[in-house]
Amino acid sequence: MHRDRQERWLHARISEHLEDALKREARRRRLPVSLLVRNVLEGALDLVEDIVETGLDVARRSQDLAHVARRWRPESTDDVYGWQALILNRAAACARCDTTLRAGENAHRGLRDRSGPPVFLCDGCVRGLREPATVNEGGSP
Repeated sequence: MHRDRQERWLHARISEHLEDALKREARRRRLPVSLLVRNVLEGALDLVEDIVETGLDVARRSQDLAHVARRWRPESTDDVYGWQALILNRAAACARCDTTLRAGENAHRGLRDRSGPPVFLCDGCVRGLREPATVNEGGSP
């Protein structure tokens, strides 16, 4: 009498070493080799699925953090006592106008007495700082 089973047979070539290892592990667990192989395959597939889901979750969180970091700006540049001209080695953003400053571009880093995250200004915003100083020094606009 033929039974209608949902299970399917899978044939695979394996090394003698792997066969011995599977048989040893099956004996240790007191399971048939076929059940051990099925459990190992199901476990491996579940593990891969979990790793992929976790990786996607980490990627989503990283994108969220990057979005927040791009939008975050220091509370104030009032404690900056000067601006040092430099050429950026990595991208940044202007603390005033939020212009993207690319690696290789000129920028100005804020110098402070206290520690904290670096603050950068673009050339245009630094020029804007110089204009009021020129007007005030001359006494008239």
